[in-house]
Amino acid sequence: MNLQPVFGNRTIQVIAILFTLFITVPLLELFLLLWLSHVTSIWVTFGTVLFTGILGTLLARSQGFSTWQKIRGQMGSGQMPGSALADAAMIFMAGALLMTPGLLTDAVGFLLLIPPCRAWMKARVLDWAKKNVQFTTTTTVNGETRTYTNNPSEVVDSYVVPQREEPKSLEN
Repeated sequence: MNLQPVFGNRTIQVIAILFTLFITVPLLELFLLLWLSHVTSIWVTFGTVLFTGILGTLLARSQGFSTWQKIRGQMGSGQMPGSALADAAMIFMAGALLMTPGLLTDAVGFLLLIPPCRAWMKARVLDWAKKNVQFTTTTTVNGETRTYTNNPSEVVDSYVVPQREEPKSLEN
């Protein structure tokens, strides 16, 4: 059966990658937990999973709160909190990984909570996005509509300049 006309090549690749991840990661986690239980004891394994879940939740909560404060401060001063929003997303992902029982997901979750590791990961994601993400924007100003499509290697950064009232001249 050819799924090509219904789904594009890229969609099939993404589905295959997700399917592989949803099968291999839980099996690897189960293997690691059974190995740790065999090497130590069932109680050490259970305690490790419980401890990393609680510690990870507390760390993600504190870092998430400080990142939220940073986002609010930047928005309050009129800045776009792009980097802080990326940090917030990564901290959220770290919290989800740390609440998932397993040694591998805990390791990745803790790495995402370390600011230098998170900065390294943000740089890699940004590099990937510059090469692979394309967007189209349409704006209408004074009745004139313009459409802009970026190159995958081009990043557009913008900001809003507030319109200021011109002082009225006394000559009128």
